[in-house]
Amino acid sequence: MPDDPSEAAAAAAAYTEGDHATAHSLLQGILSSRDQDPKVLHNVAITDYAMGGCKEPRKLLAVLERLRARVEEAREKADASDSIGSDLVGDADPSLLAYNSAVVLYQLKQYGKARAVLDDMFAQIEPVDEFLAFRSCFLLLDLQLLQRQLEKAAEVLAYLERSYAMLTKSDGGRENGSAESRDSADGASSLPSDWPNKRSARRPPTDISPEEVRSALNLYKAKLALLARSSKSSKREIKTTLNACAQDTTGLFLKANNESLRQNYRKAMKLLSNCNQRSERDPNFAALYYNNMGCIHHSMRRHTAAAFYFGRALRENASLCAPAANGEAVPLTHFSCDRRSELEYNRGLQLLLAGKGEAAFACFHAALKLLHRQPRAWLRAGEACIAAHLEREQAVRAGRAGSRPSAVGCEMLGVGGRRRLLLPVGERLAAAEIADE
Repeated sequence: MPDDPSEAAAAAAAYTEGDHATAHSLLQGILSSRDQDPKVLHNVAITDYAMGGCKEPRKLLAVLERLRARVEEAREKADASDSIGSDLVGDADPSLLAYNSAVVLYQLKQYGKARAVLDDMFAQIEPVDEFLAFRSCFLLLDLQLLQRQLEKAAEVLAYLERSYAMLTKSDGGRENGSAESRDSADGASSLPSDWPNKRSARRPPTDISPEEVRSALNLYKAKLALLARSSKSSKREIKTTLNACAQDTTGLFLKANNESLRQNYRKAMKLLSNCNQRSERDPNFAALYYNNMGCIHHSMRRHTAAAFYFGRALRENASLCAPAANGEAVPLTHFSCDRRSELEYNRGLQLLLAGKGEAAFACFHAALKLLHRQPRAWLRAGEACIAAHLEREQAVRAGRAGSRPSAVGCEMLGVGGRRRLLLPVGERLAAAEIADE
């Protein structure tokens, strides 16, 4: 721990208030006396990253990975000799470094690597700090739902319900849900709390109530049920779960999704219209709204209208996530909200169904920058190539049908003084002639 706990507390307070420069100067003073402390180095790296506008995530990721490897190696030496290595790392927690690495990977959209890190944490979740385990499980749930790993997501959700049973009960007392104000990851002071089953070494990062925990768990239950395409017997349970968070923007989106699956399209659009407002959780809310409207019109087989809504979503997305004119990097907070690839895929699908193969291929080509590991995206791009080829062949045949073929296999275009003879070139036209015969 730093020599002066008050400096650590002041640095944590400055960072929480957004005064990164003050926090950085205080941490530099602490670092001068504890230059080998992984916890101080971790906080300095986080502060430097925030001061830079969150534009160098790979640099932060390298520092976190290096510190994590150092802490784990020192812990192994300490376990082997019962003394060596413990002085080098103090009470540094490798799980905190792993969690922050997973957050950065998630925002970089490297979902496979982030899930691998959190899977290792979840396999040994018991020694992990209470609040850190709480946040790690919810992040792992997001990743598993994104990658359609529904069975594993159900396992994590069941663990959360078991471990935080006191917060999920409707009559859970205030003593289990009350939380202190935000503090630093150093854990300079301990929170004597029963939140909910065991004690945590650090203060909760945010104020949280039992109602918020129940609402979050209800939302993830609804997401899991909707992705699983539950049968009619479970629709009542889904509706009850969604009604518990009906005033939440995410809850309204899920209710609209549920109504769309039940083919109540007008009701789904009405629900979306009721939540057409900005969300603090996701600044790219307008793009999500138009994307959902496009999905509903796709279900109604109105592909031209759906393509229009996806185009609107792409414009809203570009207004938030467009690169700076001076060539500077986009902040990671904006990049993590960028849905261009998904929106391009959705728009390309509508154009493909509308018979516009070349335009659809352009959309799929843009989507493959992020979705290059999804076989379905490559399959749709191949279908768009076939559709574009057929469009060109039909155009060639339409031009041939309007002309009179000559005896030597030439084509004549135009009449009178504007008549022109076209000789067959390449194997493509020859194959077309053979097909006509």
